[in-house]
Amino acid sequence: MRILILRGTTKEVNNDSGWYFHLVLDERGIKHDMVCHDTLVNNSMLAKGINYSAQVLAKRRGLQLINRYRNADRAVLGKVKQLRPDLIMVMNGKTVRPCLLREIRQESPKSIIVNVFWDNPFFYDIAFSSIPEYDVFFAKDTYVLNEMKKLGIRNVEYLSHACYPKEHRPLNDITPEERAKYGSDLSFVGSMYPYRARILDVFADMDLKIWGGPPRGTIPKDSVAYTKHQGKHVWGREKTLIFNVSKINLNTQNFQNDVFSVSSKVHQVAASGGFQLVDYKPDLKRLYAVGHEVIVFRSREELRELAKYYLEHPAERKEIAERSRQRALEEHTFGHRLDEILRVCRFC
Repeated sequence: MRILILRGTTKEVNNDSGWYFHLVLDERGIKHDMVCHDTLVNNSMLAKGINYSAQVLAKRRGLQLINRYRNADRAVLGKVKQLRPDLIMVMNGKTVRPCLLREIRQESPKSIIVNVFWDNPFFYDIAFSSIPEYDVFFAKDTYVLNEMKKLGIRNVEYLSHACYPKEHRPLNDITPEERAKYGSDLSFVGSMYPYRARILDVFADMDLKIWGGPPRGTIPKDSVAYTKHQGKHVWGREKTLIFNVSKINLNTQNFQNDVFSVSSKVHQVAASGGFQLVDYKPDLKRLYAVGHEVIVFRSREELRELAKYYLEHPAERKEIAERSRQRALEEHTFGHRLDEILRVCRFC
């Protein structure tokens, strides 16, 4: 079997879904290759320091964008011609246009093409318009799935996020210095938007550390988004380290991309052996035993109450985290997700 992965990231950090699927395929000895169409489209920029009129600049940018898409499409088609894949796995594919998918069909008509889309496709024009070109379009959110079916879209299937246990795991080599730097009663890892700042402001008087990119949007300077922010992106072991040494990992979902669903961080924290408080989403019940394997909150007031309770009950935290980790390892790894994709595509 041969598989081509079209990664969906512009970041030069190996922590995206395409990378984790690549690692699983490597472990299984399945022949595969990767290319990041998104990076090829977005990395080229106009030369700076040249004075053009707005009209000329707009025209040049338009022409450059067309050329970038053409070059990126050629790179993908080159990989398809070289590998002749049985399965093409597109990760989000926010830059993968319908015309490219049709060209892939012409070049390799026997290839099964799927999209693993772990955002909300209704907010991404290219991805949404490309849905009919896929054999299967996987969505992580049952609300989105049902809305797509209302529109008459039939090639859609449910597929939740996942963890990679070789990275998301309990660490046994944490130093005292790392515990001091990364440890806290409460932690949040992720993008800091205004709605998240409002939720987390209930912890202004508590031991909270926030990790990720700088705050976005209009957020008051006295918000925890600034006063508790550590000013640092975290990836790989560093991110897993925070999940390990935080007494409570705070997990608020993105209201745009997680209507009923949850982010990958739910599975990553669980597999890392961390305890987390997650805002309630209906799809959680499909994934974990709510109240037994994962604790949810429905308001920021309830979140504060739960945080104070579980800070005072470490034994309960540990038991819940252990049950959560067991569930993640049994059902929510990238290996499980690959098996689901192969089953739906009738490769097994």
